[in-house]
Amino acid sequence: MANITPRKNKDGSTSFLIRVYVDENSSGKQRFKSMTWKPPSGMSEKKAQKELQKAAALFEEQVKKGLVAFDGNTTFAEYSTEWIKHASTSGLAARTLENYKDLLRRINAGIGHIRLSKLEARHIKEFEAQLLEEGAKRVGGYAVDKGFSDMLKNGSLSKAEAARRSGVSASTISAACSGKHIQIDIAEKLAAAFGIDPEKIFEFHKISTALSDKTVLHHHRLISRILSSAKRERLISFNVASEHMQPPKVQRKEAKYLDDEQARRLVDLLFAEDDIRIRTAILLSLYTGVRRGELCGLEWKDIDSERGIIHVVRASQYQRSKGVVTVPTKNASSERAIKVPKIVFDILEEYKAYYNSLREQFGTAWTETDRLFVRTDKSPGTPINPDTINFWLDNFIEKNGLEHFTPHSLRHTFATLQISAGVPIRVLQARTGHSQASTLVNIYSHAIKSADEAATEALDNMLTPTDYRKEQVINDTPKITRKKAIM
Repeated sequence: MANITPRKNKDGSTSFLIRVYVDENSSGKQRFKSMTWKPPSGMSEKKAQKELQKAAALFEEQVKKGLVAFDGNTTFAEYSTEWIKHASTSGLAARTLENYKDLLRRINAGIGHIRLSKLEARHIKEFEAQLLEEGAKRVGGYAVDKGFSDMLKNGSLSKAEAARRSGVSASTISAACSGKHIQIDIAEKLAAAFGIDPEKIFEFHKISTALSDKTVLHHHRLISRILSSAKRERLISFNVASEHMQPPKVQRKEAKYLDDEQARRLVDLLFAEDDIRIRTAILLSLYTGVRRGELCGLEWKDIDSERGIIHVVRASQYQRSKGVVTVPTKNASSERAIKVPKIVFDILEEYKAYYNSLREQFGTAWTETDRLFVRTDKSPGTPINPDTINFWLDNFIEKNGLEHFTPHSLRHTFATLQISAGVPIRVLQARTGHSQASTLVNIYSHAIKSADEAATEALDNMLTPTDYRKEQVINDTPKITRKKAIM
């Protein structure tokens, strides 16, 4: 029940502080929500008491439903926690929601304790500077069981109960108990659920590096988006992240790609590759320029060998809460048909024979999904995790002693070679599935500049008089004999 406390104001009037219990935080401290209600001037005492009880009952109901309005004394963490809850039911893409939650873990650790009304530009700048320092991101790190499974056995706890307590999936609990590598964040979450020091039940292998400036910008944009919501709700009068400071600068980097010589060598090495899955996946990426998720989303019915076309209509995506799921392409223009050379279909024909042999081998254990690239372990026939493409490529690169590149580098290579070959930007936009041609211009400025120089040279070769060329070799400042143009 709401607690009501009368307060005397300086002008002699009376207002009422209404407080409602919410819950306890991790340290056991009780949390309350409060509001102040003041009766309108001239209202009788009896009427005021009646309206006060109504206001208190309504406020308590709002608190219980989680609909209570925050105020300027609300901390950023309190508000962002509620904000992300509403975001999860507003149609936000699952992967985007996962990314937001990951970003918020760092954001709330850095500025979550600050009240919305007290949050200043310097707080955000200091936080973003910390993200750029070494150790802000744990890349390639993992945790392995050092006593977690024994803890469950000694406490007679089932894996299902451990999953329920921690909010971690049962499959992850099984992986942890069998000594497999799990994410550091997951290990810490499991330890927190049982109130145990993570170092006592897990062995941590950490590799630290600084966050990229682009990732820091993602943090800034999320802070700004949350503050914009707080401003719309009139909890703050301005958005400090967008109105009182500039977002962090991102150093523009040229897209990493292979030149034509490197690409030819790559193709030669791929044709000598024994693993037909690796050979097919990488060659398909190079010849189509599809995104990694789009490659994993390809199905046999998308392959039109008669017309020499591959249709891109879906993508695979890994989500922590669901595993590998099928999602739409990145945007509407990403759904496309790509004309590819005959060599690609020759490769696919060979791969299809291997695929059919796999299906026969697994028999009833095979799950028919029609996907080109499927699992061959626990759930044969089901879509692979897109990270598998990185794993295949990394192994291939190490085996052949190549300089490191990523699946996305193959997409950049495809676009760069197309521009160098004189393919118009608008045509390339349709082939790569970019929503805007300007994106291509910005990303592939290096290739466009080279193509422009080649076009200038070609025009020079076609139109410049032979006598002028000879003169230019002899004299740096030749005289040009102008002739009347023939119309």
